[in-house]
Amino acid sequence: MKIAIFFGGKSSEHDISVITALQTMNAIDKEKYKIIPIYITKQGEWFTGEKLLCKDTYKDFSKKSLSKVSLNFGHKEISIKGVFNRKVKIDCAVICLHGLNGEDGTIQGALELAEIPYTSSNVLGSSVCMDKIIMKQLFKQNELPIIDYVWFTRNEFEQNKKDVLNKIFSYIDYPYIVKPANLGSSIGISKCECEDELVSAIEVACQYDSRIIVEKAITNLREINCACLGMDNDVRTSKLEEPISWNKFLSFKDKYLTFAKSSTVKEPELSNEQKEKIKQYSVKAFKGLCQSGVVRIDYILDETTGEIFVNEINSIPGSLANYLFEEHFGKLVDELIEISIKKKQEREKNKFGFKSTALFDYIDRGEIGIKK
Repeated sequence: MKIAIFFGGKSSEHDISVITALQTMNAIDKEKYKIIPIYITKQGEWFTGEKLLCKDTYKDFSKKSLSKVSLNFGHKEISIKGVFNRKVKIDCAVICLHGLNGEDGTIQGALELAEIPYTSSNVLGSSVCMDKIIMKQLFKQNELPIIDYVWFTRNEFEQNKKDVLNKIFSYIDYPYIVKPANLGSSIGISKCECEDELVSAIEVACQYDSRIIVEKAITNLREINCACLGMDNDVRTSKLEEPISWNKFLSFKDKYLTFAKSSTVKEPELSNEQKEKIKQYSVKAFKGLCQSGVVRIDYILDETTGEIFVNEINSIPGSLANYLFEEHFGKLVDELIEISIKKKQEREKNKFGFKSTALFDYIDRGEIGIKK
């Protein structure tokens, strides 16, 4: 079975994607699957080659001995351009891309056009979870608890800063968390406790996205994570985790650069009722926001009030959230591949054609030419 691993990407989360892919490729059963790594550079070029399986390749990346690769739409295959051009049938794509141009539905749409099954949520499920504003609106529609927030565009802020600030002040009180709507891994996120900090935080967020979200910051908080695996009504939840941070919120470094240290992750001390509520919310969010494969859902627990808030869904979580499940990482990849094939089979049950005489009627009327 030939498995294409897509990773890298034109995204601020490029390096984390490479880590996820290396861990995934290392865990996959090599006797069961033929791995074809497809690395997307920060400039958006696609390459494949054996040396992409080695982590040292990325210390000083060179295109030497790599071949350019592209999808062959409608044929379930990729085209590899090298000394000898060739086409390779792909049985499944394992998507290890994070952030924009990968986790947002773009690669999913391309793979659907190429008729290749893939291991993530579909185009809709991926895109709605990339935008924190749309995601929160859907959480609310599905009656899931969320933290109070305000959103606006970069143009609105640049054109009338005072009105945007007044809008924020009228809806929520300090302290605030400011985020770009379409980034992850804590990039561009700031906590602020006065107006000067707020303006500065918005300016930082505006460097990364045109849509900005400002949330009420929970002062005495704990972050709890839960992963889900499956599709449709067949969904199971993982164990819960509580990442430990020494900062005001989980930074990029906390999430990834110290990932392997056991001191950064622990199972949370929660009541059985709280654990069950988080698992119920997770399944509801997974199904309500059209998710499939493996996702990680992040929660904020207010220790002062005991309230639990759904924070966000990561539709392609770092390291594919393997550390939250009991089975070996390779077994998790097996399940993801099985789900992707089932999802493709389910999609193929849909009718895509409809008999119509519209085109023939148009031709018979003699209206082919375009008048200039």
